[in-house]
Amino acid sequence: MSPKLLLFAALTAAIGSVVTVPSAAAQTVSEPVGRVQVGVGFGWLGGAVFGEQPADLRAASGGPYRLFESETDLGSTGSFEARVGILLSRRFGVEGRVAISKPEFRTVVTSDAEAAGSFTTAENIDHYDFDGGVVFRLAEWGSVTPFASAGAGYVRQLHEGQALVETGHLFYVGGGFTFPLVSRPQGFIRAVGIRTDLRLNLLYLDLDEESRQQGSVSGSFVFTF
Repeated sequence: MSPKLLLFAALTAAIGSVVTVPSAAAQTVSEPVGRVQVGVGFGWLGGAVFGEQPADLRAASGGPYRLFESETDLGSTGSFEARVGILLSRRFGVEGRVAISKPEFRTVVTSDAEAAGSFTTAENIDHYDFDGGVVFRLAEWGSVTPFASAGAGYVRQLHEGQALVETGHLFYVGGGFTFPLVSRPQGFIRAVGIRTDLRLNLLYLDLDEESRQQGSVSGSFVFTF
């Protein structure tokens, strides 16, 4: 069984242990304020385009001599994320998140002065996001609570063979909704809910002079302790 299936089975079992509480407690569905919340889930990280990057040398005449041109992009991929936060009030909370993914890093080389045609190089990199921010919960729609979020974080990319490590930072804005499944007044796990997130990341790598936009969407189970 794959690690994702094992994790999903563990989450389902944990939810089942909470849901099977006395009916009187199960009828009170809310998200306790002032308690630690832990979210675990999966998502989809969109790609990022790094654009064209020419490589020039200075010719004997003093002008530029084009060696080649390259165009690089980061492919979209699935991701795993874990989040820890706390609701400071009914409307306001803070949280931190770790996201791990393994996108494909592709480079297309054209106009090579020493070879005809073009060629593509590709490798999978380990991509890590460590970020934190604030969450503002909006007015409820029945049992669904929409929210807006914003924050900043640290980015680390590890290339194959650990030959190159790139670091940087990101800023993000986003939103989504939470849906409580069950809560109870006592116990180790006080509540369980579902959360969805839609985010726009603004990515800055130290080796790159420009910012890159990258979208993401995810869903997770949230446990309140």
